[in-house]
Amino acid sequence: MRIFTRLFLKYIPLIVFAFLFEIFFNKINTFIFLNLFENLFFAFASVFPLYFLNNLKYKRYCFYLTYIFFSISLFLETAYYYLFKTFFSSSAIFVALDSNTDESKEFLSFYLDAPVILCAIVFFVLTVFILFKSKKYYEEISHYSKASKLKMVFLFLGIIIFVRQSTLIRFNLPYLILKSGLEYYSDSKVLGDNKNNKKGNFIGVSRLSNNDEDETYVVIIGESTARSHMGIYGYYRETTPSLSGKKDQFLIYKDVVSPHAYSVGSLLKILTLGNYETPERMFEGSIIQLINSAGFETYWLSNQRPIGPYESLITKISLSSKNHMFLSTAIAGNSTDLDEELLNEYSKIINNDVKKKVVFVHMMGTHHHYENRYPEAFNKFKDEPRTNFKSKESFEKINHYDNAVLYNDFVISEAISKLDSLKTKSFALYFSDHAEEMYSDLDMAGHNEDIYSQEMFDIPFFLWQSQKFEQSRKLHFVEDRKYMIDDLFHSLADLLDISAKEVDSTRSIFNENFVERKRIIKDTINYDVFFD
Repeated sequence: MRIFTRLFLKYIPLIVFAFLFEIFFNKINTFIFLNLFENLFFAFASVFPLYFLNNLKYKRYCFYLTYIFFSISLFLETAYYYLFKTFFSSSAIFVALDSNTDESKEFLSFYLDAPVILCAIVFFVLTVFILFKSKKYYEEISHYSKASKLKMVFLFLGIIIFVRQSTLIRFNLPYLILKSGLEYYSDSKVLGDNKNNKKGNFIGVSRLSNNDEDETYVVIIGESTARSHMGIYGYYRETTPSLSGKKDQFLIYKDVVSPHAYSVGSLLKILTLGNYETPERMFEGSIIQLINSAGFETYWLSNQRPIGPYESLITKISLSSKNHMFLSTAIAGNSTDLDEELLNEYSKIINNDVKKKVVFVHMMGTHHHYENRYPEAFNKFKDEPRTNFKSKESFEKINHYDNAVLYNDFVISEAISKLDSLKTKSFALYFSDHAEEMYSDLDMAGHNEDIYSQEMFDIPFFLWQSQKFEQSRKLHFVEDRKYMIDDLFHSLADLLDISAKEVDSTRSIFNENFVERKRIIKDTINYDVFFD
């Protein structure tokens, strides 16, 4: 037991350094101490297998692997806590699972700074040094009696039960990765049916206004675009000159929020029957499948890669469209594919001879890195922006973001102009999957459900209608309706005059029967109470 204890103590330098790093760069709080205790239990669990191995080679490899694994896990959670003042959650793991190497590099380079690099170096040096110095200890571990091993098993099980029941387990990164990975795999497997089941299993699908007219409808899905940074919503900078020039042509909704502050969580609900009351209904069908059932030709045109170890969950939903195209190339480094590259294919689609079609356009939008989201011609904002968090970094990021919004305005306006030129029955609906904090309430740029602000959930949502569509439909417009976009399934069905047993008009923002409901973001927080 003495040698076992000495091996356990080899984990202490890493734990102590992580603890000191956390309290040096952050305020001391209960969560830091709870994480400290969890790390001690995690260290014990890492040493535990050595007690049962007699083969020296296996013992050595086991110690190396478990110690390196522990070190990497501890570094990741320490760096994450430094960056976002919180520990990992399931949503953060989901984002990681849904990202590829290029996106991970982009995320790291966006947030990487000197303290994180220093932390990595110290972890690396400590790990190498301790592994080198520990050789004699695991070689000296002797054979233990069955009684001794049994005591160790009971001790181990007792610690596991305590960690689980005390909720300390929520601080354990490997546990979160395993739990979230299983959930991701399960969701991915179920959503995989969308590719083959194009029409879903809806009951009583019909169109209330079926005719021989040409109809072209467009749904433009933005990325990370904050309502608060758009001129059309009153932002002090004119970041949307093209859209603002057509303002009287839009139904502009001013109080629409996203259910989540990350793409996977929000779009899984936006595009399906799932919502915060019944998230499991996402597996019962998507809006694309319903539109297929109603007789439309559907298209998914994306400037985002079909990413992820099992394909992105969003991609799996999009594959239920009858036609799909992903324009972004899988090159190394940060993606610099501009959204205007969508316009050429978009023009081909809306001008083809298909009489009734719905086109989903998935933009890269204003996703970080913001400087990669616009060409030099749109590098307009260079002066000092308004913010409570004044620094060179905040000024640069806000300016890059506003330039990205300016370019976003150009692309959306061009898409609408091309649609308008058809002179057919049509509409274009634009919204963003979630928004972005931009040094408004927090000293940060980006989005993260583990450290969130109102800015991350407040999204733009507006509708353009052609004259023929306006003449055929009378929408019930109330600009300040309190609406959460996890009900888009019902709103789009209403716009397209599609009825089915699953469609509920009281959940459509465009319908006179609309009924406001609680807006529960992150599945747990009442948006209108929390941010009041």
